[in-house]
Amino acid sequence: MDTIREIILSGTAYERGWQHGEALRTEINDFLNDSCARINLIRELPLEAGLMSSLIGQHATVIEQELPEIAEELKGLAAGADISYEHAVLLQVRVELMAYNERDILEGDCSTLAFKRDDHTIITGQTIDLPGNMASLGCIFRILPENEDDPEILMYGFAGLLGYMGMNSTGLSVNINMVVSDDWHPGVSPYLLVRHMLTLRSTDECLDALEKIKRSSSRSFLLSDKNGLVNAECTGNEVRTNAGDLLFHTNHYLDEELKKKDRIHFLFKNSSIKRLALLQKLLPANTEDITPAMLFDIFSDHSLYPVGICAHSEGNIRRSETVGAVVMEPAKFVLHARKGNTCVAITHTFKLTNQHIVTRRHYSRVTK
Repeated sequence: MDTIREIILSGTAYERGWQHGEALRTEINDFLNDSCARINLIRELPLEAGLMSSLIGQHATVIEQELPEIAEELKGLAAGADISYEHAVLLQVRVELMAYNERDILEGDCSTLAFKRDDHTIITGQTIDLPGNMASLGCIFRILPENEDDPEILMYGFAGLLGYMGMNSTGLSVNINMVVSDDWHPGVSPYLLVRHMLTLRSTDECLDALEKIKRSSSRSFLLSDKNGLVNAECTGNEVRTNAGDLLFHTNHYLDEELKKKDRIHFLFKNSSIKRLALLQKLLPANTEDITPAMLFDIFSDHSLYPVGICAHSEGNIRRSETVGAVVMEPAKFVLHARKGNTCVAITHTFKLTNQHIVTRRHYSRVTK
């Protein structure tokens, strides 16, 4: 777990997908052949093959309509990995398939924080907590722009998944947390939304995308650009935002209206509430001298063991565990990552090469 493989993707959407699939062909095929990407190891009841195929097709239709370039990349992924297009889509909507009619299994994942210093520089960080023994599939993806005016992307993700969390060379960063609502439906998965947002240039553009694109499921996105920080809590149909210079998020809704729609299991919600309070307690009040190493120390905390900020599955494939942690310094174009349990992993640092901060007018946004 000490090394993090870096996959470099370039060219057209199809070419990028092909390169991804070809580079990680063995990992992708082994994963798919393990009880349908371990979906049926995590579910209480396995999904019948015909139903799974139908659900994947419904998601694929929306992806093709909403994000055709992403659909092209999925076709390339399928060709490069020597898998079907249906299986390429399955990898993007795996959480939706795991949770179909079994929403209570979602423990929630990831503990996130972000702050803006007096000099306006921003640091964001999060743990990546997932069920299914996912740590070994973690990679860094460096996505080079097809057009010179587009941003380069640096992203922590997983074999076969086109998006997870990361930053780009305009100084935009995107973090992601699970939240659970009851209005999931066929649509664009949150991970593909992250990938799309990382092609954009500001938090405002990201919020516009979240409101316009048909989303498959609920998530919370912590966004930053050179102007500041904003958190967007989403159900399948609604988006609520909160801005500030110091933001924390775990896996329950913080917006007063969305609290009424929170459907995370009460045991997992209790864990989320405790982790949120612990993050707020552990982060020093003076953020000026906080280093990435200090944040990784926070992400290694075991005060709530085994479910705490650094969570351990104790060999239970159905339990979420910390499979990685990331700290981003967007103004420096630097992403620091640890793969596996944060408490034992070592830090690797990656830097964007195509650095072009774009000046954008910032405006206040009315929450809808």
